[in-house]
Amino acid sequence: MDKRPSNPWYSAETPSVLEHLYRGELRWDLISRFPRQDPADRAAGDAALAGFADLLRERVDPAKVDTTGRLPAGLLKALSDGGYDRLQVDPSLGGLGLSALNTFRVVETAASWSMPTAQILSVQNTIGVGPFLPALPPGPLRDTIEARTRAGVFSGNSDTEPHGASNQRRYTTATPIEGGAAYLLNGTKVFSGNAPISDMVNVTATVRDGDAERVRLVFVSTDSPGVRISAHHDFMGLKGFPSGAVTFDDVRVPAHMVMVEGEHNRRLTPELYRRLVVGRVHTIGAPSLAMSRLCLRWAREFVARRQIDERPLASYDEIRRNAADTLGEVFALETLVQWCLLAERQAAANPAFEQVAAKNLSSMTAWRVVERTMSLYGAEGYETEVSKARRGVPPVPLERVFREARGLRISGGVEFMLDIWMAQKAIFWCYYPLPDTIDAIESAEPDLSCLDEADLTEANLDHLRFAVTEIKALARTCAALARRHPDQNELFERERLLVPLTQIGNELLLVSLVLGRTSSLGTEGDGTTQDLADVYCAEARLRIADAWRRHRAADSPAASRVADDWFAGERFAELLPDAAVDSLIAGK
Repeated sequence: MDKRPSNPWYSAETPSVLEHLYRGELRWDLISRFPRQDPADRAAGDAALAGFADLLRERVDPAKVDTTGRLPAGLLKALSDGGYDRLQVDPSLGGLGLSALNTFRVVETAASWSMPTAQILSVQNTIGVGPFLPALPPGPLRDTIEARTRAGVFSGNSDTEPHGASNQRRYTTATPIEGGAAYLLNGTKVFSGNAPISDMVNVTATVRDGDAERVRLVFVSTDSPGVRISAHHDFMGLKGFPSGAVTFDDVRVPAHMVMVEGEHNRRLTPELYRRLVVGRVHTIGAPSLAMSRLCLRWAREFVARRQIDERPLASYDEIRRNAADTLGEVFALETLVQWCLLAERQAAANPAFEQVAAKNLSSMTAWRVVERTMSLYGAEGYETEVSKARRGVPPVPLERVFREARGLRISGGVEFMLDIWMAQKAIFWCYYPLPDTIDAIESAEPDLSCLDEADLTEANLDHLRFAVTEIKALARTCAALARRHPDQNELFERERLLVPLTQIGNELLLVSLVLGRTSSLGTEGDGTTQDLADVYCAEARLRIADAWRRHRAADSPAASRVADDWFAGERFAELLPDAAVDSLIAGK
């Protein structure tokens, strides 16, 4: 009998590659059947994208939006008229009925041109109100959401509060009134995506009923008395994206608009929670892949027109290696997306664990690509596109993309916090409270039989051998930690120890998926795919080695002493800005 706490990503019937990886096992039988998009589905996506590209080009001037911080008039109506606000919604409700992967392609296309437009679509189609519709039972709530969806209105998500996004508690409250027929909603939400343009928002709130408190999801019309947009957020990037603070002051909400919580995260049913997890692949993964593809193109164009002392830039070894690294990482991002959005149906796998890991994997990969491209361009990369246009050089918006790529590392959870959370909720969920499992993991030897089955070059077979042995090493390390810390809370306090373990798991996951996809394509042909896999895996192995070093260095008594002294205010004042700077700041 499984004594572990419930987990919204786990399925007893369908195996997960990442869950098995955490246990020390590479499920080559799953990833070697790497999924591919059905040609008919691909054609449906192509048809949707044909008109969408024209709409973006005609309606949105991305440089102007970035400068003014304002979206063009009529854009939202044009998106709604085209059904792009209902990408996965049934055509009977005015939607396009697209698959998850084609929805991803639409958001990726938007992000390639205008990031704020992409984020509007991503929120609307993945974490706004409409995406909940397929999982809602018959009743007044479903009827209301269906009517709003058919009307083509925009919606938003309001979860984060001024206290911080990492708090389990929600300080926004919903108090029963009128004998339970309605609730009074009070509180403030910040960084609410699409809220300033929304007809309805979904809000997380603590429902107070006597002494009991539970977090539930509340659907609120923004024209209700007591709802107001109390601030508009301006960011370093994403200029023009409608994000705001929303204040709820004694807002009456009918009881049927408050969703009964699910068993896993206290406010959503398992199906709805899974939909939101998949939504993050679109929200973060699509812009990450879009940016990386753009950088690949911009790097080639820059190298083609530049020389150093009459020697072509493309002839330098470091430039060539940088290009290869970016090509490998774009291939890896494609691989990750295809697995996350196709594996459930085509590979008989449960990709929920991988979909959660995809946030950090995609955003950090894109960050490396954008940073690498910025270094290639030098001062011209740091220069704005408007300035470049003034002096007659190609107005590549690399500076804008750099700002927006940094935001992806924050959106949906700051990367190190997600690493900690993933270790606690996913990796060590596999180890507590299962002592028998720990014994089995520690004693089992790596299973290298996949080497006989894989259709890979010798270099990639070596990467596969590395992946199998490192997966086992990760599991044994986690098992040993669980054995040394019978109380998981004691282990979870050692966060610096946990972060590299999640990163190692993520890297090994993507290495495995890349090799699985490559093996499914085979060794025939010109070997280009095999080379891309080799390049990506070689670099990933360096990152894995670095993460192991950071894990081993996590126990630093000096670091603890320094932090204690600093936060106590007793030492290191000399490292702060001097008095003149303090006076400047105080004068402001």
